[in-house]
Amino acid sequence: MQELEKTWNFDENDWVDRYDKVVADETGMYERYSEVLDTVLQRARVGGGMRVLDIGTGTGNLALRCVAKGASVVGLDPSERMLAGARRKAESIPDVDFQRVEDPFLNIPFPDASFDAIVTTYAFHHIPHRLKPDSVREMVRVLKPGAGWALGDLAFESQEAERRALQKGLLGEEEYFARVEELRPVFANLDTELYAEQFTPVTWVFWATVAGAQNAH
Repeated sequence: MQELEKTWNFDENDWVDRYDKVVADETGMYERYSEVLDTVLQRARVGGGMRVLDIGTGTGNLALRCVAKGASVVGLDPSERMLAGARRKAESIPDVDFQRVEDPFLNIPFPDASFDAIVTTYAFHHIPHRLKPDSVREMVRVLKPGAGWALGDLAFESQEAERRALQKGLLGEEEYFARVEELRPVFANLDTELYAEQFTPVTWVFWATVAGAQNAH
């Protein structure tokens, strides 16, 4: 597997301290933030008794919503400061386990078919385009057959749509934003159909029901 380009580390700036306030305001790139999180849980069919993996868990907002639905959750993130915030929120909650993993999309430290669902929000854009197919395969690897997968993030229909958004100033900076036209064939190669819904000019939710998940090497 190719080495991850180290672009995803917020431990050395003030973003960690500002994150919850920024997303709670639901403006700019985080417009409809709460609705996106709720839709991701719905599309992944998160419910009671399930074991769920939340990748890029950050301060634990999505993970705690999973717990509220009766699931047990493992939340992975590369930022120890983000995880410290998540652990403070979940101090008295037994069904959530936050772990630091350097490359949580590309090196998930669990065996095949470990989870009933995977959810992730506002994190996949940190993964370089050339590594996104590898990250999808790695996520599918740890899902049980028939499991749900859902992702909410800044994304675009195509590279051209992304270019137009950047020209209009809809994004603060260029990152590795997912593109529908590039993700669909990745899932198709895994015999899985990818669905997508646009929520704002820069925000989408993707979801899939993964068939034969543990055979995705």
